[in-house]
Amino acid sequence: MLRITIHEDGTIWRLQLSGRLAGAWVAVTENAWRSAPVSTRPVEIDMTEVTGIDEAGRRLLQAMNQAGACFIAKGVAMEALVEEITGTPARGRRRT
Repeated sequence: MLRITIHEDGTIWRLQLSGRLAGAWVAVTENAWRSAPVSTRPVEIDMTEVTGIDEAGRRLLQAMNQAGACFIAKGVAMEALVEEITGTPARGRRRT
């Protein structure tokens, strides 16, 4: 199961994921991500509540990275995954 929440404000479009990014949820997440308005606003993927990712989820994260998305992660496993995908350390949770 995965909960997907979209947050929009004047400066950032954020996709917040909670649960497992796996199976059929990968396609649902991709559709939500692709629904981001085309603009100069940065796209953030908040993975602080992600508990697991399968290979399809990993490929989606790689595509998001190639498209310029930024990741927010916490926990050793998720931060390591983000660092592996992006080549840079994961950002911790932003205070909003």
